Amino acid sequence: MYTSKLFLFFSFLCWFAIPSIAQTPFDSAIFQYRNLSVQAQRDSERLVYSDSLRMVVKSFLDSEDSFSTPLNKVPYLGDLYSPDNKFRFITWNISLKDGTYNYICFIQLAPTKNKASIWHELIDHHKTIKRPESRSLRKDMWYGSLYYSIIPFKKDKETYYVLLGWEGNNKYSNKKIIECLYFNNKQEPLFGKTVFNSSRLNKRRVVFEYSKEAYLMLRYNKDSKQIIFNRLAPTIKELEGLYSFYQPTMAFDAYQYKKGEWILLENVNPRNKKNNKEFHNPSDLKAPKN
Repeated sequence: MYTSKLFLFFSFLCWFAIPSIAQTPFDSAIFQYRNLSVQAQRDSERLVYSDSLRMVVKSFLDSEDSFSTPLNKVPYLGDLYSPDNKFRFITWNISLKDGTYNYICFIQLAPTKNKASIWHELIDHHKTIKRPESRSLRKDMWYGSLYYSIIPFKKDKETYYVLLGWEGNNKYSNKKIIECLYFNNKQEPLFGKTVFNSSRLNKRRVVFEYSKEAYLMLRYNKDSKQIIFNRLAPTIKELEGLYSFYQPTMAFDAYQYKKGEWILLENVNPRNKKNNKEFHNPSDLKAPKN
């Protein structure tokens, strides 16, 4: 442990000695710890470096003008601003030897005229949360994932946000999530709202699980106001319910926004209506491929 700490200390000093790498000490430290957490060979080292990264990010968020300072040039670290510029997510994950992941996430709210920017750390419990599609969750009980798209929408004159995320479930399957985020009067984040309406029931979030070898398309089409995704099915009927054997089919379904809800539509055309071309997400922010 002493050797590991000594290596970290000297690595940290060496990084600050290279002025061309980053513009600020926070950039340098964040870049360094994230790089170490990715390259470390043992789970214990990855977790230690990730915890050091958490401390640096907290100091960064407390610094002046941090909200207007993007971190999108740090490899393997997500910095995603909402389209209305009301908040941002700073996220990363730690891959573990057993094939699972830990997720770390901070939400920073934009400063206002009367208040400085405030932030919240989300505490990941995705491995222990049962029946996530029916759970309303708070920041200390978060269904962890990596978010890659934020979609604002109105419900009862209030602004809510749909989040699209990826979660590397285990060695055999991945998950993608459609989540709903909103804020209470104290500006604390809340997750899970019954706005996803299917023929069977209303869900607080939608979770797709599928084979590790497959790629599930889950995208938002701004023109049609639809969240479009492949329908999943087992490779053979006898494997129904074993989601590590589920593959995307060529059938597409969607959640269509209408009057504060997202209504499930089956057998939609994933092509843009204007030019009949296959839909591609216009954002530069792309979903993880796995």
